[in-house]
Amino acid sequence: MSAARSLKVGTLGGPATFAGEATDRMRELHPEFGAPAYFLTMDDCWLALKAGTVDVAILGIERTGQPHHGQAVISNGFYVMGLLAQPLNCSLYVKPGTRTEDIRSITGHGSIHQCTSYLDRHFPGVPRKMHALNSVAAAREVMAADGTIAVVGSRSLPRLVDGLEEIAASIDEGAISSWWAVTAKPLFSDQPSVLIVTGRFEPDGQLGNLISAVSGQSYRLTTAAAFPVDRGVSVYDYILSFAGKGRRAEVEQAVARFEGTRLVGAFEQRG
Repeated sequence: MSAARSLKVGTLGGPATFAGEATDRMRELHPEFGAPAYFLTMDDCWLALKAGTVDVAILGIERTGQPHHGQAVISNGFYVMGLLAQPLNCSLYVKPGTRTEDIRSITGHGSIHQCTSYLDRHFPGVPRKMHALNSVAAAREVMAADGTIAVVGSRSLPRLVDGLEEIAASIDEGAISSWWAVTAKPLFSDQPSVLIVTGRFEPDGQLGNLISAVSGQSYRLTTAAAFPVDRGVSVYDYILSFAGKGRRAEVEQAVARFEGTRLVGAFEQRG
């Protein structure tokens, strides 16, 4: 694979969203990533990846205090070729001339959740609503409204929505967001430092056996996300992440011993 911007990239919203900021950083770490295409919703990103419109979708998988959003990787048979964790650094914006006491509602995208403590303290009783699309669309609605709406967004949001006025910065108490570079085809390293494995496990001990088998290839379990399924009890689809340094071929042999289990990521961590 040439490192000359050979992969088509897609992400959510625009360059001034949190996804856009994460994509900029991902492109610094991955010279093979081309200029991104931006989509209105996460579902649009998944569909573009499935259709082959993009080779890589850079999407938020986890945020402080919220559930893991990686189930689409399992259900669509996708793969992961890289990850990035970075602070959100949320700000609160209004239409110029808006006073704090004028604010009657607060909008934004998913990052509203990370700002709950700040908003509870400073805007008690003021209703909040997550925008159906993204923070850029929410900010444009704020600018078109009557000055009674505030929007939570990234530090770079004013670059894309002219006229926004910042009234508070770093309102998320140090929240972190994790981003994955998701692909429709496996792009694996022969000696990865990160492994991601998916599989469905029942309460029969096989989950522990899998973890032990991968650990035997010089990797340690770092995270585990579980997604309930409509079958039995204590049955979950899992996304397991491992860190270490071994040989992918031997990991694949270990994983293959467990029916329905799949190696979806085997890459060298960058940055």
